[in-house]
Amino acid sequence: MLNALNTNSYHAILQSADQLSIGYVRLFSISSSFLENIGESDAVKDRMVVMKEKIVRFISKVNKNNFALVRSLVASLSEIYSHLDPKSRGTLVTVVLSHASEGIAFINSNPDDMVNSEICGEIVQAIFELLLLSSPPDTHDELGYVQYVVSYVVALQDLSPRIGTIDSKTIRKLFQQHAISWSPEVYREVVEELVHIAFPAIDYGQRKYIEALTCLITLDKSRHSPFLVKKMSLICCSLVLGISKTTSSKLFISILHMLESVLKEQPSLVSPFVFEQTCIFMILSTSRSGPAFSDECDVDDLYLRICSITSTLLLSFRKFLRGHHNLIIRLLQNLLYALCVPRPFGSNRRIDISIQIHWKRATWLPRTSACSASCALAYSRLISNLCEPPTRTSGKRISEDGHDASSFSLSSAAGASRRALSKHAPYLLVEYCYANLNYNFDPDVRQALTQGIYTLLDSLGQNELKITNASLDVAARAIFKSVYEDYLKFGKWHEN
Repeated sequence: MLNALNTNSYHAILQSADQLSIGYVRLFSISSSFLENIGESDAVKDRMVVMKEKIVRFISKVNKNNFALVRSLVASLSEIYSHLDPKSRGTLVTVVLSHASEGIAFINSNPDDMVNSEICGEIVQAIFELLLLSSPPDTHDELGYVQYVVSYVVALQDLSPRIGTIDSKTIRKLFQQHAISWSPEVYREVVEELVHIAFPAIDYGQRKYIEALTCLITLDKSRHSPFLVKKMSLICCSLVLGISKTTSSKLFISILHMLESVLKEQPSLVSPFVFEQTCIFMILSTSRSGPAFSDECDVDDLYLRICSITSTLLLSFRKFLRGHHNLIIRLLQNLLYALCVPRPFGSNRRIDISIQIHWKRATWLPRTSACSASCALAYSRLISNLCEPPTRTSGKRISEDGHDASSFSLSSAAGASRRALSKHAPYLLVEYCYANLNYNFDPDVRQALTQGIYTLLDSLGQNELKITNASLDVAARAIFKSVYEDYLKFGKWHEN
């Protein structure tokens, strides 16, 4: 029947919908999607504007607890907005916006009423989408309107972990599309405000602001780059200073997501200072000085996120690595201890106290268990990214003697990179030997680590191996000897 819809039958539906009963509203919502089939005449559009006003008036009269009817009305309003031009849509009236506030209040006050909470989630998200489609309430107060939009984003981000009907990805996409149209002055004012609110990080309540800030920082808009480079420097400093105040794993994951998004989506914002501060933040996060979470967290997921950020630092920002190898090596040393647990020392109080003093594992790790083999594989890939950087060339250049000059340049760059690394890599191998001496590795974890350690040994020359051997005590030297013999037997490439 709906496929055979024509202009006359659609006008009949519009006329019947004047009664504004729940049945007619649903029928109108369904039939609006077939406007393309009937040509979208001017008469139909004019009638739709009238219907928009009638639905808004009915929303103001409907019982506040009748969430199902409000959802249908909002859905019908959304259908009308999708077919009207911006001028015809006008401003979304306060009566409609108030239902979003009522839905948020209901969700927060009735966490056990899952059915109505899901409906309220749909209402809030639909009203947010209508708000973005509407005209600003006052063209002279762009900042106030934008702040209003941001407040809705923050509220939805806060509700999304609890309400399955709220689509965080869709909200983020719509918000970014809307933010592109903001003037530079308003954009900078809002970013300044969000940075001031979100950092330094103190509690879980600021997580939603960090996610809104991430959406704005990762906008593809070069005219904001100089401003954002300065803001990123400030943010990274705040992260380093506030790391010990982070008590929520969800907040910490939001921070990691922000850093990873900037590194991957807006690399132009990463200055040498931001690179350095990011490395320091990652080192602190994986040490005793890092965050101690008051809630449960998935340590494997957290570890893999940290590895992903570290991998991006190594692969995409290798130009900043010169002079900062010591930071990367320290980070890899900290990550190594997340893959093992201390050996039990019995009742010897002195040794137990010594272990506590020299505890090298992150505070968010369980004391009696380690990360899984999948994390060890990610760690091995990090070592490969460090020791075997990818070589890229944009074209060939032939030297005067007929040889490929670009290959000489690449070889020279790779050689310089290996020489710079060779001064620091032995200390990672030393740490691995001592970790084997004082900690236990699961068999699967040890096997996953093997390839990474072999890659590390491939990058070391005889002088570096001598430095490693000289840096170890007798017990650790025996472990190094065993590791190196296995490498010669199974890991080192032989011509035969």
